[in-house]
Amino acid sequence: MSERRLSQVLTRRFSRVSWTALAGFAAVVVLIFAVAAEMALRRSLEHSADVIQSLLGAYRDSTSAPGGVMPSALADQLVGMGGQVVITRTTTNAGGMPQVYYLSPGMPAKRLEGLPSEASAEQMRASLVAAITERARWRYRVLHRAMGEFDLYVVASRQSYLVPLGVLVVAAALLLPLAAFAAARGARQAVNEALQPLERVTSETRAIGPSELGTRLTSPTGQAEVTDLAESINRMLERVDRAHRALQSFTADASHELRTPLTHLRAQVQWASEEGRTEAETREALVAMERELDRTTKLIEELLLIARGENRQLALAHAPFDLTAVVNEVREITEAMAMDKQLSVRVEPATPVSAIGDAGRTRHILLNLASNAVRYTPAGTITFTLVRNGTEVGVRVRDTGPGIAPEHVEKIFDRFYRIDQSRSRELGGIGLGLAIARLLAELQGGRMTVQSTVGEGSNFTLWLPAA
Repeated sequence: MSERRLSQVLTRRFSRVSWTALAGFAAVVVLIFAVAAEMALRRSLEHSADVIQSLLGAYRDSTSAPGGVMPSALADQLVGMGGQVVITRTTTNAGGMPQVYYLSPGMPAKRLEGLPSEASAEQMRASLVAAITERARWRYRVLHRAMGEFDLYVVASRQSYLVPLGVLVVAAALLLPLAAFAAARGARQAVNEALQPLERVTSETRAIGPSELGTRLTSPTGQAEVTDLAESINRMLERVDRAHRALQSFTADASHELRTPLTHLRAQVQWASEEGRTEAETREALVAMERELDRTTKLIEELLLIARGENRQLALAHAPFDLTAVVNEVREITEAMAMDKQLSVRVEPATPVSAIGDAGRTRHILLNLASNAVRYTPAGTITFTLVRNGTEVGVRVRDTGPGIAPEHVEKIFDRFYRIDQSRSRELGGIGLGLAIARLLAELQGGRMTVQSTVGEGSNFTLWLPAA
């Protein structure tokens, strides 16, 4: 299923919101107009009722009979007020039945006819209102006010505001589509302008290939969100570039390291296969080839260990273990490695220490550090010290060797890095021991630190979480 472009989605949503907002605004305007007109009409009726009520006090029927007429002065004033005014008077006949008479300006009181004799006063008034409004009450506003035996009805037509209201509704219905179309067009232009920085970031990102990993996106872009995205992509490109360069360097170094023993093996095979070689010479060549094969096998195993560790495929325990016991075991192995040298191996006394991690991998790290110390220290002392630092515990391996120059300290944990290439190869080093040590420490939640002074020796410290 094809996906819609972001500009289409945003334009459609913005248009929908604009249409809803405009329709709601038009409905609110019409409603406010109708409510305001109705309230104005009611106030007008209330005012007329107040005036009529004050004038009605002048009405007197001198004969006390329903046949009297409204005084001409009162009638003239009511007629001058405009609208339609009806005053009813309810009396009781000799039989006790209510009788309703209506009076209008300029005419005598008349009794409502055509109603059943048992009709109540309320039914009579309802018939009167229906007659006044011609049974289309929605077109009229009727105000009823009771004043003793009199009932006042003031009627006004809603025609005065229904016509403007209809015009307003028609205008809204005609203008609303035009306004919605204009809003949609404006939304499309606004969305396209807003997405221009994002499209630029997309095009610049698409142009970056393996050979352009050093290229960075333009920043700032003019929009904070897009700038954050561009900077995030730049940081990702920086990490990818570093990883790519590290992979290239690793591939080149690994190829070089593997090519050397293979070249040596080929030379030994060619030399041993020549005619005239004695049995002793052939045996010596085979021994040399076995040494190269052992060295190559170790190199491959360490490369596989690094690959599995970096891909988080290396199984490590994460449990408390006795770090003191591991240090004592490594000390014994170190003493065995230093038997043919004038080296003293010792562990400074300390209280038992426990750490969290993998005891076997920790032993591997310490053996790497110890073997380096034995390899590069012709005579002197190798000391193991247990230390604490807040929530961490550490093992410091100190030697009295030649030390490391400051320009090399930051690089010694890189793969295949050797300070002295020829001397390291003679001593059997392949430049992966410290890289593996740091990797195993980090996989256990720890770290490696180093302090070294030329001519005085080096201190390598493995830090692990304390149990």
